[in-house]
Amino acid sequence: MRVLLALLLLFSISFGQSLTVAVASSLRPPLVEIAKLFEKSKGVKVRLSFGSSGSFFRQILGGAPYDVFLSANRRYPEELVRRGSAVKESLTVFARGRLVLFSLDKKVGNLRVLLNAERVAVANPRYAPYGKAAVETLKSAGLYDELKGKLVYGSNVGQAFQFVVSGGAEYGFVSLSLAKAYGKGNYMVIPEDLHSPIEHVGVITEEGAKNEAAFEFIKFLKGKQAREIFRSFGFEVP
Repeated sequence: MRVLLALLLLFSISFGQSLTVAVASSLRPPLVEIAKLFEKSKGVKVRLSFGSSGSFFRQILGGAPYDVFLSANRRYPEELVRRGSAVKESLTVFARGRLVLFSLDKKVGNLRVLLNAERVAVANPRYAPYGKAAVETLKSAGLYDELKGKLVYGSNVGQAFQFVVSGGAEYGFVSLSLAKAYGKGNYMVIPEDLHSPIEHVGVITEEGAKNEAAFEFIKFLKGKQAREIFRSFGFEVP
């Protein structure tokens, strides 16, 4: 009887079920691979939406039908839990990101190279944790006042990265994962003592609490396969 119930549960999870995941842009490279593995393993269709953590936070509060939220900081998921819009027990720190200064064709030896730049791309620090870390870095280095007029803001770190790739900015503060995935250009990893930690935290939303696949996905993020993929893109894993 127990075997039959287990098979029925597995069948209910895998057959025809789907999962909608809101993902911070910095996580795009590993999450595309992880989602494919999860689909193959569980038979669940995963729909990924990429954007800024702050934007997804507001959307979820407004009733957007995401099952899982993968943020680039812990503040937004914790606030969703506090407001009753996410499952407290599902709150999971699954990776730690690194900020880099990236350029497509310029040398990147230290932060002072930015003084000769015309434009420096950053994600909007109001909504994007990597943008907040970039501004903190410039302030810690004593360069913010000199450079604030040169900053061009993307809505998320992915857009800031595109500004550099497209030639809209000579330099950009982006995630190590995006720089490694692109495979071209130059980058310098920013020392972590110049900015707040960038913790990637996952949580199941109030909507996702009704979807068994959401709990399976959070569990999968902490598994061996996912951890290896995160490491390959420069993330640290707990």
